[in-house]
Amino acid sequence: MPVGLLEVEGTIDVGQFWPEGRSDADTTKVLVTVAPDAIRFRKNDTAPFKPTDVIEGARVKGRTSTAPIKNGKLTVRLQGIDAPELHYMPSPLSAAEKKGLPDAKKRAYREVTHYYRQFLGATASKALHDFLSSSGDVTLACRVFTHVDTPNEVFDTYGRLVGDIEVTVAGEAVDINRWLVEQGFAYPTFYSSMNEDEIRALLALAKTARTRKLPVWKHLAKTIPAFDFDLREPKAGEIGVLATDKGPVIPPKLYRRYANWSARKKAKVTSQNFQKFLGGGSGGKPDTCYETGDFLANGVHSATPRNFAEFVEGGKTIRFQPEGLVFGEAPSTLVGEDGKVIGEF
Repeated sequence: MPVGLLEVEGTIDVGQFWPEGRSDADTTKVLVTVAPDAIRFRKNDTAPFKPTDVIEGARVKGRTSTAPIKNGKLTVRLQGIDAPELHYMPSPLSAAEKKGLPDAKKRAYREVTHYYRQFLGATASKALHDFLSSSGDVTLACRVFTHVDTPNEVFDTYGRLVGDIEVTVAGEAVDINRWLVEQGFAYPTFYSSMNEDEIRALLALAKTARTRKLPVWKHLAKTIPAFDFDLREPKAGEIGVLATDKGPVIPPKLYRRYANWSARKKAKVTSQNFQKFLGGGSGGKPDTCYETGDFLANGVHSATPRNFAEFVEGGKTIRFQPEGLVFGEAPSTLVGEDGKVIGEF
């Protein structure tokens, strides 16, 4: 597991979070400070930090090809957590799905393609917004950090840096990732790129939050409810939705796949039941995961890979806990302006 550490000094705009903006509780944008040592890396705990500029001008190649820093902004996916969705749009139809599909069904799919939300998605986003706002500042200095050994481990397949964000509120350094789990506004959701210490720290916080029956645990569903096509992303300032923002919540990773299937089913693009759709995975590639205990005991190379669909029964009954699985991280590659792979910091 990674022993190196990459750090980025930047600022975070509180107004980007709902209800002021559109950002939800687990993805944010960080304005990178323009300074020679804004981005730095150390190989291990005993090595000194050294400035690195390998990210500047580079591109992340994965499911997309994108520059990780755009207009001075770095998009960060908060590592190890998943908050209820505030705005999720079902994925576009693939070329295989559109092949031979009548125009009427394509139109029907477009008509059901909206930004949907889960219960507690607005509540979690508002809680983070209010917590950060309590500092009294509209912009906060922050430190983004992630344990990696090579540049290819920094970004996910969509070009987002996967890491933690630390801010100072009321004179205290706070890790936003851990705060959200500790307060019961996000589930721990693990990926194979994480190290053991990171996983165990979130497991401990989640155990306490569950015992206290904090929001996401109080409303965690054991079965998948009917998809609510009327539950849409709230507009900026539309805080009236908070009064009714309670109800069954399924793990967000499962919800995203359920939303993809539900929209396709309603538009009659697919005749598959949800169980079969889930087994096929995203983009026709099964979602690989490992049981957390197996992953911690044996590591990614020796743990038994499983299909995510194995942990859902009959497309209805959820047979896993959010913290009980470790998902395979889709690969990405960082390349320089010359198109060559960047192998080291």
